[in-house]
Amino acid sequence: MSVRMWRKNGPMVSVEGRRGYFDVAYGQDSPSQKLDVFLPEGQGPFPAIISIHGGGYVACDKRQKEMIEPMLAGLERGFAVIGLNYRLAGEVGFPEPVRDIKRAIRFIKANAEEWGICPDRLAAWGGSAGGYMTLMGCLCAQDRYFDSETDPYREMDAGLAAGVAWYPQTDFLTADEELETNCIIGRFLVSDRTDRDESEYEPAFPLTEESIFPFHNQEDGVCTLFLGANPGSGEEVVRTASPIHHIHRNMPPLFIQHGSGDQILPMQQSVRFAMKANRVCGEERVRLQILPGAIHSSVLFETEENINKVLDFIGAAVGE
Repeated sequence: MSVRMWRKNGPMVSVEGRRGYFDVAYGQDSPSQKLDVFLPEGQGPFPAIISIHGGGYVACDKRQKEMIEPMLAGLERGFAVIGLNYRLAGEVGFPEPVRDIKRAIRFIKANAEEWGICPDRLAAWGGSAGGYMTLMGCLCAQDRYFDSETDPYREMDAGLAAGVAWYPQTDFLTADEELETNCIIGRFLVSDRTDRDESEYEPAFPLTEESIFPFHNQEDGVCTLFLGANPGSGEEVVRTASPIHHIHRNMPPLFIQHGSGDQILPMQQSVRFAMKANRVCGEERVRLQILPGAIHSSVLFETEENINKVLDFIGAAVGE
């Protein structure tokens, strides 16, 4: 794979015959502010997994198969699963999508009793841009800058009990340099990639070779669209938007997984974040695992063994 690759978009998951509440509006600013509540069998109140989809800040949906199917495995273990849509870049820029995440969390808590969900046992889980949103939701619960003025529940606690982030962006400023470093190192190493079924993947946009830069720091790129500034500019918004600069001692436990073969978001994004968080917290508040050879949005994250590992982490953090 000399061209940067990521997962192909899959079909939408059907909600026909499912227990729950679907396309519920948690805000009135946009049709994008909707969520789905999938309920497991049995009697609540249930702990819940909040599924936050990826898509490079500009695309995808809460029901896309590859975005929510791993989380739906939690239904078999007694978790409710809540899929979120949020406003994408092009409609609004940073910080509005993060404000949507906080608003949705508060809305879930406000309606938890009606839905049979325990409001104190919520964990977020997402990949790529969804992993980024998961981190921001976990880290910025008390940060009033990320509160929507139109949120009727803005005085409520927006805290989460735990978060799972797959291959997230944690520092917009450094991503291109880290990718380029990996590209140079890779010239002298035998590839350890274990992703072999290329039918699962497609070229990432913008279409570029792995050795071509800038990738994130493009004037017309998706990160620039999301931030309203070039990620390499060093402007204050780049720092404010980066999860690594919101780490604090009271952050909830996090489980981060990243692939060593990721040529979209380099694994150093997760490594540096985990190292800093664990130093700040004085303990292993962030559990980090690197999947050898896995590319961005790899199917290797979605093996039964790995999904159970993630659900075990969530279960230990919020209770099953």
